[in-house]
Amino acid sequence: MEPVEVEGSSSGRGLSGVDKYELDWRNILTIANDRTLYDLRHMAVRGDLRASPFRSLCWAVFLDALKPPSSEWVKQREAHREDYLQLKDRYMLNPHLNTDGSDDPLSQSSESLWNQHFCDQELCAVIKQDVVRTFPGVDFFRKAPIQAMMTNILFCYARRYPTMCYRQGMHEILAPLIFVIHSDQQAMAHIQELDPTVDSNLVTILNPSHLEEDSFSIFSQIMDRIASFYRITDLVPTATGYFPAVAATTTPASPPAELTGTTVPVKRKPEIEVVEQLNYIKDKILIKEDLHLHNHLLKLDIPLAIFGIRWLRLLFGREFALQDLLLLWDAIFGEGEQLSLVNYIVVAMLIRIRDKLIYSDYTTCLTYLMRYPTNVDISLIIKHALHMKAPKIYERPAGAMIYVSSPSTRRPLPQPVMRSKNIEMDYLKYSTLPNVHQKRQQVQEHPLQAPRSSSDERHRTSSLPRNVGGSSVRKASAY
Repeated sequence: MEPVEVEGSSSGRGLSGVDKYELDWRNILTIANDRTLYDLRHMAVRGDLRASPFRSLCWAVFLDALKPPSSEWVKQREAHREDYLQLKDRYMLNPHLNTDGSDDPLSQSSESLWNQHFCDQELCAVIKQDVVRTFPGVDFFRKAPIQAMMTNILFCYARRYPTMCYRQGMHEILAPLIFVIHSDQQAMAHIQELDPTVDSNLVTILNPSHLEEDSFSIFSQIMDRIASFYRITDLVPTATGYFPAVAATTTPASPPAELTGTTVPVKRKPEIEVVEQLNYIKDKILIKEDLHLHNHLLKLDIPLAIFGIRWLRLLFGREFALQDLLLLWDAIFGEGEQLSLVNYIVVAMLIRIRDKLIYSDYTTCLTYLMRYPTNVDISLIIKHALHMKAPKIYERPAGAMIYVSSPSTRRPLPQPVMRSKNIEMDYLKYSTLPNVHQKRQQVQEHPLQAPRSSSDERHRTSSLPRNVGGSSVRKASAY
C-alpha cells in the first residue's frame, strides 16, 4: 500500500482541520508498521515533519521508544509510564515519612535515608541551575511546571544511571524534546475538543497528563545513543552528581615499591570519548571532503574539540534557532538508529562557513566556530551531510561546494612558490584545467599557426610565472 503524503497531498486538499489530522494519523499508522521504516525515515530527512502534529511519535519510533506494530503502541506507552512512576517512588525519597525514628539526620552512612535525601537535594539544586537557564528566549521554558518536570526527569535519569549521573548539557537535550511532545499533545487535545469521537488509541498515546513520563521515555533513548559524548573514562560521579576534576588511577609501581608488591596511585588526565570521535571526524571525513580547510585548521592549531564537544553533546542545540534545530533532529533521528549522521553534520557545518574560516586568523576563525553564523541554510547542511554519508542514495545538493567572499574581506592570496617537478605534474594530473604545456602544444599543432623563432620562444617562456599555470591558486578559490 502506498503511503499518503503528509504534506502537499492532493487527497488532503479541501478537508477540514479534523479530517486532515485524522488522515495524517492513519498515514503514520500505516507507514510505521513497515519494520524498515523506509517511508517514515524518508519523510523525516526531507523535512516533511516540519508541520506534522505527530513529530514526537515519529521520533519515538525512530528511537525504539515505540516499536511496530502500531497496534501495540498503547500498551508500550502505558508500560513506559508505569516504569517512570516507579522510578519516582524509588528515588524521590521523603525522610519525614520514616516513622520508626531510627535514622539520624546527621548520619553520614550510605544507608542513611537522611544522608541520601541531602545528596538528592544537592543534585536537584545542580540540575535546577541549568534548567532555569534553558532557552531564555522561549517563554515555554519559563513556566514553573515545565521546569519542575525537567528537573524530575533529569534527576530520575541520574539516579537510574549513576555512572552517567547528570552532566551539564543534558537539559538542552531534554528541552526540545519536551517542547515537541507538549506541542503534539496540545494539538491532539484541540482536535478532541472539536471532535470527541477521535481515535481513542491516539488520545491515550498523546494524553497531555503524561508529558513528564513520555518525555523521560524518549529522553532515555536519546541519551543511550549519545552517552559516549558525555562519558569520561575513569571518572565516576559522586552521589551529588559532581565529577572530580582528575581521576586517581594506579600505574605500575616504581622499583622500590615493587619489592613490597604495592602500587602507587598516580594522578593522570582522564580520557574523554567524544574527543576520539571528533578526531575521527577530522582525520577520516573532513580531510577527505575538504583537505584545504582541514590543513587550515591544523595550521592554526584549532582542534575540533574546542567547539565540537559542545556541538555533539547538545546535538547542535546552541548553533541553530529552535525550529531549525527540530528539522536537524528530524534528519538525525530519521536517518539511522545510531545517529551517525552527526559526524557528517559537523563537516557540513564547517564547509558551509568554509569561506569565512579559510581567510581568518586564529581569533576570528575561533569566533565563527564558537558563535556559528545564523544566516546558514539548515536544509542545505542536512542535504550535504546526507550526501557525504550515502552519496549513492542522496545527490549532492546544488551549491554545496560553492563559496563566494566579498573582495573587501578576502585576504590576498600567497604568491606561488617553487615546487618540485614531480609534485607539480602529480597535481596537474588531477586538475580539470589544461596546463600551460598542453595549451602550448595545442597552439603549435594548429594548422594556421606560423612557426616561432628560437629567440621568440626564449622570450615567451621567460615571461611565464615559475609556478606553471598557477593552478593551486585557482583551485583554492574554486571550492
